[in-house]
Amino acid sequence: MLSIVRCSGFRHLTLATAVALALVAGISSQARATFTLGGAAQFAVLGQFSNNQTNFNNGTINGDVGIGSPRQFTASNGTVNGSVRFSGASNTTGLTPDPDPGSNPGPFTVSGGGSVTGAVVANDATVTSALNDMNNLSLTLGGEAGTNLTLTSTQTILATSGTLDGTGLNNATTLTISGAASDYVVINVTDNNPAFNGKIVLTGGITADQVLFNMFGGNYTTHTGGPTLTINTNGQVSTGIFLDPNGAMQMTNSVLNGRFFGGDVANQQIVSGDTINIPESSSAALAALGLLWLAGWRRSHSR
Repeated sequence: MLSIVRCSGFRHLTLATAVALALVAGISSQARATFTLGGAAQFAVLGQFSNNQTNFNNGTINGDVGIGSPRQFTASNGTVNGSVRFSGASNTTGLTPDPDPGSNPGPFTVSGGGSVTGAVVANDATVTSALNDMNNLSLTLGGEAGTNLTLTSTQTILATSGTLDGTGLNNATTLTISGAASDYVVINVTDNNPAFNGKIVLTGGITADQVLFNMFGGNYTTHTGGPTLTINTNGQVSTGIFLDPNGAMQMTNSVLNGRFFGGDVANQQIVSGDTINIPESSSAALAALGLLWLAGWRRSHSR
C-alpha cells in the first residue's frame, strides 16, 4: 500500500531531528526540504547500523556514502565521487590503499576499476545522527493515514490532492508527481516486497528532496521485518528519497536522482550499472562544505 502525505515545516519531525536540521539549514537553498533530512542531506547513500554489508559494484555514486558501523562497505568496478564515512571504525573491501580501521584522506582506487575521490572517515558523528534522524522520521511519517489509489499505468499525482494510497509501479509506468516548490510529498509503502521499476518524474517546482518514499513497517529498535525494496528501472530515471530502515534494499541497473537510505540487518545492494546522483539543491553547497571539511581534516591529520 502506498500513501501520499502532504506535509510542511516541522509538523512531522521529532525534536532531535529539528535540532539537527537547524544546524545545516544555512547551507541549502532548499531550507524546508533540508528540514526533513537533517544531517542526512550530506549523503547520497546511508547504510543502516548492522553487522552486514553495503555492496557497490559497476556504477557511480555522486555524493557521500554514510555507513552505520560495524557494517562493511564493499566496492568493485565503480566510482564514488565523494567520501565514505563510518559511524565507528572504518570497514571496507576493495579499496587501495586499505584505510581500515581508521581514517585516510584518499583518494583510493577501486578493485576492478574506478575510484573513491574523497576520504574514508571513521567515527563520524554525523553518520550516527543522520541514521537516527531518518529512522525516527520513517516511524513518525508512517503513522499517517490515506485513501486508496491504484497505479496501473502512466499517471500524474497532484501534491495538492492531500492524502492518498496506492499500489503497483511496474516498468511500463511513469509516475509523475506535480507540486510547487513549497510542497512536500511522502509515500508510505507497507507492501512486503515493493518494486519500483518505472520512471518517477517531478514537475511544477517540487524537487527530489521534497519527495520521500518511506518503506514503513518492521521493528524500529532491531531494524528488522520491514518491506524488501527493489528498484530496477532498466536504466530509466527515478527521482526522490527512498527510505527503508527495517527492510532489505536492492537497486539494479537504475538511475536515481535522489537518495538511498536504510538497509535492515541485511546486505544493501547497489549493483549492475546503477547511478545515484545527490539532488542538485544540496550538492553544490554540500560540495563546498565538504571541500572545506576535508581540507581541515587533512591538515589536522598531517601534523
